Amino acid sequence: MTKTELATIRYHATFELDESEMWIAQIEEIPQVHTFGRTLGKAREYLVDALALWLDVPAVKVKDSIDIRPVKMPTSVQVLIDEAVAARVVAESATSFASEIMTAAAVALTEGARLSLRDAANLLGISHQRVQQLVARGSGDFTPIGSGPQGIAQDVARSLKEFLPGGSKEDLGALIAGVTAGVAILWTQSRE
Repeated sequence: MTKTELATIRYHATFELDESEMWIAQIEEIPQVHTFGRTLGKAREYLVDALALWLDVPAVKVKDSIDIRPVKMPTSVQVLIDEAVAARVVAESATSFASEIMTAAAVALTEGARLSLRDAANLLGISHQRVQQLVARGSGDFTPIGSGPQGIAQDVARSLKEFLPGGSKEDLGALIAGVTAGVAILWTQSRE
C-alpha cells in the first residue's frame, strides 16, 4: 500500500490510564504506534502525530482516520459514569414529558376552559408569559410526542436498557413498570 492509501484507512485507538497517571494511547492496527499524555486530549493529539510520523504523512491526513475506542476506566468509575449517563437520559426524558404535559395543560386551560393567560399561569405556577409561549407552541390539535404514556414509557425503557445492560431483566422490568405507572398517573391527571 502507498502512504496515501495507508492514510485513508480507519484506525482504532485505545486509551488507558497507567499507574503513573499518564494516559497511554495506542493504534490497535499498528502496535508500534503508541504514545502517552497527561490528559486524554494531549494523548489524542500526540497519537495523531505519532501515526502521521509512522506513515510519513502530514498529521492533517490522518487526523480524521482514527476512531476512538471507549476509554478503559476502573470498574467503580465506569459504574458511576454509566449511572450518570443513564440518570441524564432519564432526566431529559422526564423534562421533555413535563414540557409536553405543561403545553397540553396550558392549551387546555386557555382554549378548552377559556381562562385568561394570567389565570392559567396562576393554576400552573408559571408566568403568564410562559403560558403564552406554551399556547403558541401547542395551539391546534396538540398531541404529545410519544403517543401518550405508553410511548413515553417505551422511550424511557429503551434508554434504560441501553445504559443499564448489566441489570437483571426482572429488576429492569420492575423499574420500567414503575416508570410506566408514574407516567400513566401524570398523564391521567393532566387530562382531567
